[in-house]
Amino acid sequence: MTASKPRTLVVAMAIAVLGLLAIAGVSQGAAVTGTFEFSETFSTPVDLTDTCLGAGASGTLTHTATTVGRFTANAVFGFEDHQTTTDDTRAEFVDGRSVVGTIVTQRTDNATHRDQLISTQAAYGKGTLYGSAGQPLGAVNIHELFHLSFRDANGNHQPDAGEVTATVDRFGLTCS
Repeated sequence: MTASKPRTLVVAMAIAVLGLLAIAGVSQGAAVTGTFEFSETFSTPVDLTDTCLGAGASGTLTHTATTVGRFTANAVFGFEDHQTTTDDTRAEFVDGRSVVGTIVTQRTDNATHRDQLISTQAAYGKGTLYGSAGQPLGAVNIHELFHLSFRDANGNHQPDAGEVTATVDRFGLTCS
């Protein structure tokens, strides 16, 4: 029930570019701080048949995500942001079951003038599993720890092969 990793990469890179643009107008040593907020709704296919949800748990996952955060940009050190995303999620499975819940993600991005971006996010969510007739069947919990690193080895300011590393350190989906 998490956002796709390509979307996470795009958001991290967009925020890093925002920070680099903010730095461009900053005098030597001065810091620029600010806040940001955005919302998006999207749907994606999901297959959770290999989890505690079992057979029939594939279908469509719909998210409405709202992100709020703050950033600091400095011409000497780089750019850093902290953000919280609240993701209202609904999964509709082919067997008629559904999961409705909320996932909260905390994320920090840090970009330096040495052509490096580090992003870390931790997510935790709770939802309710419903049967095909709408009756509650139980709780579903999700947790994740994700790291993304971009090191621009050739200095072209674009992700090239071997310059981006993404790892999911922990991922869990439990049913009760």
